Amino acid sequence: MSSGSRVVQRVLSPARAATRDKLIATVIDLAVEGGYDAVGIRQVAAAAGVSVPTVYQHVSSKDQLLLEALMSLGERSTESVRARPPRDATPAARLIAVFTRILREAGRKPLLYQALYRGYVASASGLAADDGAPGFGPEQAAWIGETLRSGTTEDPSAALTGEQIDAAAPMLSMMFLGAMIGVASGRDPREVNGILAEATRRLLA
Repeated sequence: MSSGSRVVQRVLSPARAATRDKLIATVIDLAVEGGYDAVGIRQVAAAAGVSVPTVYQHVSSKDQLLLEALMSLGERSTESVRARPPRDATPAARLIAVFTRILREAGRKPLLYQALYRGYVASASGLAADDGAPGFGPEQAAWIGETLRSGTTEDPSAALTGEQIDAAAPMLSMMFLGAMIGVASGRDPREVNGILAEATRRLLA
């Protein structure tokens, strides 16, 4: 993917937004059942009940379709944290609770997450934003910061400052990326989650 075809956040009309949502839902359904090879432009168009040119109005390739789906799932995670903040006593415990939920879900749908991250890796070279930072990636997952800020901390000394959260979030995000790829590759989600939880506790201690 060239820099001219990178995924960008854009404002869509209601009709185009509805079509995008339908395409993303179709991508996810097809990938759950058949993985990466099941998510072709023509297959997605047929399953979504739209024309192939309509799909190309939204994306330039199947990898970009998968990347859009990964972005959408990340947005859902952020919305879920905002709607139902974890109530654990410390920032580390709250984040581990969210990590556990997402890794468990990935373990239930390995073909989906194999496809999503394969699309992400294939598209990564075209994701540089104007400031040189990645335009999208699990390393910038908004829900990590949301989780660290959410809830109340029984021990005020355990609370994190905004500066600490900004410093820790990229490291936590990259650790999470590795954990998700590990689970998508077939590692036991419980084993991976245990390692990630210990690393999170150490980093936020």
